[in-house]
Amino acid sequence: MGLAMASFERAHEPEGVSIMEWGTRTAIDNYRKLHNRVPDVVYDLGAGGKAPMVRRRAHWAVEAAGMGGAIAGRLGE
Repeated sequence: MGLAMASFERAHEPEGVSIMEWGTRTAIDNYRKLHNRVPDVVYDLGAGGKAPMVRRRAHWAVEAAGMGGAIAGRLGE
């Protein structure tokens, strides 16, 4: 699919911050430094009772839903 992916470790989450803001921003900033662009997908593997999450960047909800369907279809192959 050619998606650019970045991740972060939730175990490194600072106290009292929003994981959606801190984690996503950390992954995007680190990826941008290496590749000079923003990733399509940001994910984490969870930590200590926190579920893993995938975040798909899109301009429209329909675009994100379509990509989710395409990914699910590829996983089923």
